[in-house]
Parts: sequence; structure tokens; C-alpha cells
Amino acid sequence: MYKVLIVDDEIMIKRSLCKLIAESPYGFEVIGEADDGMEALALCEKLRPDLLITDISMPVMDGLELIREVRRRKRDMEIIIISGYGDFAYAQQALRQDVTDYLLKPLKEEQLYELLSDIDGRFKERHKVATGRSQWVKQSKARSEAVSEQLWLLNEEEALQLMKEMVQKLREEGVSDEVARSCTEDLLTMVEAELLHRSGGGMSESSKPFLTEGNEMPLEGWLVQARGSLKDLAEKVRASRNWGQRQSIAKAIDYIVLNYFQEDISLQKAAEKSGMSLSYFSRCFKDELGLSFTDYVIKLRMEKVKELLKAPGVRASEAALAVGYEDYPHFTKTFKKYYGLSPNEYKKRVTGS
Repeated sequence: MYKVLIVDDEIMIKRSLCKLIAESPYGFEVIGEADDGMEALALCEKLRPDLLITDISMPVMDGLELIREVRRRKRDMEIIIISGYGDFAYAQQALRQDVTDYLLKPLKEEQLYELLSDIDGRFKERHKVATGRSQWVKQSKARSEAVSEQLWLLNEEEALQLMKEMVQKLREEGVSDEVARSCTEDLLTMVEAELLHRSGGGMSESSKPFLTEGNEMPLEGWLVQARGSLKDLAEKVRASRNWGQRQSIAKAIDYIVLNYFQEDISLQKAAEKSGMSLSYFSRCFKDELGLSFTDYVIKLRMEKVKELLKAPGVRASEAALAVGYEDYPHFTKTFKKYYGLSPNEYKKRVTGS
């Protein structure tokens, strides 16, 4: 139920509103009444209503003062004002203070119900946005890590493609453009946080938000903004690192990816491919990838062998040889340390055999 606070110094108006709201089909419930703005302000703090319905002309604190104070305190609630024909100039002032709408005296059921229906729709849309965003955030860590990984390697187009795929998935799930925009904003924020962490303080934080808020801009417009934000983040990554060093490390990575399954792959050979000395390469490699050379080779081997074990006809010993492990006990120990299961236990789990 949505909570309603009624503020009016006329008892018949309050009774009429209470009766109409109780009989409405929109899920509103009157949780408090006040005779003036000062009393209403105290009740707003205590009861936190979703909807405030207030008269303009009241003693002690009038409706306009009440609305200004509510907004100053940043209370997020819908506000409907009640005015007589003689108060219309005041009603216009109130509408400029982020008031939802107004009701003219004498009150009419159809006018009130139309407003309640509109407010109910807005509340439901906000809930939908909040729920969709919350659910997405729980699933977004892997996505943000994937995008930040590509940006860290300065693969801007790959990062953009990952983001586009995310937006497309959200659209396929039927979310609104506003929810998709909010989720993209969250993604960019998490990507930047990951890059800031990786840079060790070498990057400056961007101003927020990344994207224009609200529903005015179409989907294509904020996708262009998102692309610009990714490019800006990539530029910050470039500025935080030695680009020539990155190019040298990239040559070594290419060598490792093509040869990780060779048993004799070595740090020395990778350093030679990069054109760096052994010790300097070892340090730069870990700075770039966050992993030592040995840990990176193990990571590639473990990822590949995991895929091989999913195939029904491939034995664990065959998979081990395929990724460069001739010492099967050593392979088994490494696999279990990496995944928490032995190769045979993992294979049985994923294939049932």
C-alpha cells in the first residue's frame, strides 16, 4: 500500500479525501492527517509518506512553505495540492516547485482518481526500474571485469561490443530504455573502479554520471555517450601506462597464447619475444596482467583443459598432455588447487561419466 498524508484545516475536506482514497482501487492508504504545514512537516519525518496531499491556505505554515521545506529536505514523495479558484495563482507557484498536480475545490471523485491512477503508474515504473537495476547489478561483476580487461588491453572495439551485447540482452528481456540506461551507467562505474584499482592510483576518476539522466534522450543517443565514455577510459589507461611497454608485452602474450601447451615454454623465451631483459620483463608482465608469467601460463592451460574435459571421449590424462603436462600427478595437483576438484571428479560432474 502507498502511504498518504493529508494536510488541510477543513475537517470535511479531510474526511472526504479519506473516504475517497479508502474506496479507490489504486492501493493508497491514509496514514496521517495534519491541520497545518508545521504539523505536517513533523509527520513527514516520522511517517515518510509516498504521497502528500496538502491545502495551500492554512494557518501557522501554509502549503507553499510546507512544499518548499519538504523539497529542501529532499524528501522523495509525490505532492498534490488542493486549491480554491481564488488560490489559483498560488497553485501555479506550487507547480513550479516540483508538485505532481492540483485538485480544485469542491473535490471531484473522478479528478482525484485520475491523479491517483497516474501516480500509481509512476510508482510501479520506479519499482520496475529499481528491481531490474538491482537484479542486474548482482549479475554484472563478470561483465564489468570482461569490459575492463579489454579496456586495460586497449581493445576498445571489443569492450564496446561486450557492452552492446549486454544492452541487447537487456532489451531482449523486455526492460525499458531507462532501465537499460541505468544498467549501462552502473557497468561504466564498475569498469572505471576496476581500472582505477589496476592502475594503482595512476588514473584520475571521471565525473559522474557518464550518461545523461532521464528519458529525453533515445537509446541511440546514450549509446553514443557510452562509446565516448569507453574511449575516455581507454585514453586514461594509455596515460597511466607506458604504451611502448604495453606493445612489447603484447608480443610476449601472443607468443604465450600460441605456445602455452608446449612443455618447454619458458619465461626466458617470452622475454626474448618482448625484447626486454628477463628481470624487467618479469616485472612489467605482472604489472600489465596482474599475474606472473607462470600463473598466466597455468591460467591458460587450466581454462583449456577444463573445456577438453567436457568432451565425453577425452580422458583426463589425454587432456593433460594436450595442454603441456607430461607429469600427470603434477597436473592433477595443479588442477585440484585451481578448481577444488580432481580432473576426474570435474569430468564426472560435467559429463556424468
